[in-house]
Amino acid sequence: MEILLKNPLHFMETRFEIRNSEFLLMKLDYPERLDEMGALRVLAWKDEQGVSQDFFSHKAWLDDEDLLAHHWVILHNKEIVAAARMSFHQDYSSIPHADLFDGSILEGYGNGPYASLNRLVVAPEYRGNGFSTLLDEARINFATAHGIKMIIAQPVASRIKALEDLGFLYLGKIRPLYQMPERQIYFMIKELGK
Repeated sequence: MEILLKNPLHFMETRFEIRNSEFLLMKLDYPERLDEMGALRVLAWKDEQGVSQDFFSHKAWLDDEDLLAHHWVILHNKEIVAAARMSFHQDYSSIPHADLFDGSILEGYGNGPYASLNRLVVAPEYRGNGFSTLLDEARINFATAHGIKMIIAQPVASRIKALEDLGFLYLGKIRPLYQMPERQIYFMIKELGK
């Protein structure tokens, strides 16, 4: 299955099929379905190695950034099976988890505005269908259409290659998130408009 979302107009809604099942990729309007996305984050991460079992014993993983961010979901039979968010920032210091990485490394890349890709999650039974790439492409297209200069990503190791394939550069490791104290997170950047 390959679905390319190169047209910036496709960041709103795209229908596609996998093995005779229909899926819908769509951008949500705030604050639509935030609780469901938060519950999916816990469901998808709670059994992963290196996460805080105490933190993931909660019903949902939501934070203040969710109220300001843009959100995309993939639906199957009206149920959210994958989700991701992106937030916009004028300066690096306001990016989620900016304190966990030395922002001075970005000096050679110019200034914002920045977009931050985060909270990508796919329900375990739907992994391996390319949903992460679809959500990445939709967010990149949206950032490009809105004049963003650079996109920051903070992926786990398994996502580095996929982001490199989309033009992101690997810049190093960040200190662990308290929600995932034994899971290494990395720092990547993609310059737009070059």
